[in-house]
Amino acid sequence: MITFIKNTICSLLIILVASSCGSDFLDIDPEQNISSEQAITDLNTLQTAMNGIYSKLQSSDYYGRSMYIIPELMADNLYLSSRNTGRYLDHESFAVTEEDSYSNGLWNQMYAVIVNATKAIEGGENLVPVTDEQQQEIDQLVGEAYALRALAHFDLVRLFAQPYNFTSDATHNGVPVISRSEANEIAPSRNTVKEVYDQINSDLETAIFKMTEERKNGKFTIYSAKALAARSYLYQENYEMAITLSTDVLKNGGYTLISNSNYPELWSEAFNSESIFEVVNTVADNEGSNSLGHFFDPTGYADALVPEELYVLYDSDDARRQETIRQGSKTGAEDDALFVHKFPNGTSWDDNTKVLRLAEQYLIRAEAYAKTGKPELAQDDLMTVINRADPDAVRISESGQPLIDRILEERRKELAFEGHRLFDLNRNKKDVRIIQSENVLEVTYPNDKFILPIPLDEINANPSIKPQNPGY
Repeated sequence: MITFIKNTICSLLIILVASSCGSDFLDIDPEQNISSEQAITDLNTLQTAMNGIYSKLQSSDYYGRSMYIIPELMADNLYLSSRNTGRYLDHESFAVTEEDSYSNGLWNQMYAVIVNATKAIEGGENLVPVTDEQQQEIDQLVGEAYALRALAHFDLVRLFAQPYNFTSDATHNGVPVISRSEANEIAPSRNTVKEVYDQINSDLETAIFKMTEERKNGKFTIYSAKALAARSYLYQENYEMAITLSTDVLKNGGYTLISNSNYPELWSEAFNSESIFEVVNTVADNEGSNSLGHFFDPTGYADALVPEELYVLYDSDDARRQETIRQGSKTGAEDDALFVHKFPNGTSWDDNTKVLRLAEQYLIRAEAYAKTGKPELAQDDLMTVINRADPDAVRISESGQPLIDRILEERRKELAFEGHRLFDLNRNKKDVRIIQSENVLEVTYPNDKFILPIPLDEINANPSIKPQNPGY
């Protein structure tokens, strides 16, 4: 639940129902033995605080697993094996309830990022630098905190609220916006979806203004913030801004697509030329058996498999089919299984989670061009992605709605298993086919169950959070 604790130990903390305020909000005490009253006193403690915020992205309750799995499983890109560990069963069957532990985990983990980022912003902006160089370092870190807060708000509003275009003015219920750590804000209410996106836009604009780094492995930078902003503006149907920002990233960011011949490096190598922002996992610092790789790997759980319907969408020469999907059998279950291979380290350790990469920027711009009556430019961007996967692919000629549909299909293929599919369908007002091991659920748009319920723990703890999402 979201609650603001007014005492000397925790000035701002998201807590669970049965928890108490037992550690510093910034989670830096165990690492640095710094008292909570001195949470951010200099550049070093600000850096330590930021490291703690980034580490929250690793959690299996966020980009360590659920943020990738749920939007794919609640659509047509994944289904659960007939022999599974029981994870995400309700999501595949479209029977999620307000007591769902995975929804609760997402909610709490993302608000932990938001609250910690807010405290880092306030602490960093109150520091008095000794030199101009130190001020630049502080500004970079504070800018990263703004970008992280924007990312978490963006993910929350995608998961727990209907898309921006669900109402004509986006005034339907969103999620609570947290942008300050005043202790008297005990029970924040839900903001409208427009208000949430306004905060995201503002935070990313501030992040871009403050940051100075253009490339910084595993951290937000100017261009990763612009890439996130391009994605966010696409969701807001602000296509001109999406085009402007994606073009800036494509032309000036210094990133290049991995070639067709080197395509496996896209998934096996950290911080490659196409990766704009990725969550770092190391051998010593990862989710282990709770990780994304273990969830997919045939020698791990192999809980979620690839449906045949998706597999046959790829041409036989498509590098994505060859390198990110593996055919085989699952012991005691499917004789003919299709395994996700986008995380090749499997059970040895968890691969870095790629949150933003260059191919998506081409697809963002292609969709924005197509929806603003520029089919030739959209075709060019789309073919850039298609030809990287299959250099012999025939150029597309569609325009209008068929072109938009082709772009969405290419997003499905290129971004498969990366947590985009349900959002792409919902924001484009498409029906959803929930593929199961033996059945298919046809779910029509609009639908209450395309989004997750506000967790019951939050509703019980915070009376201002009501109403619950319809249908729950």
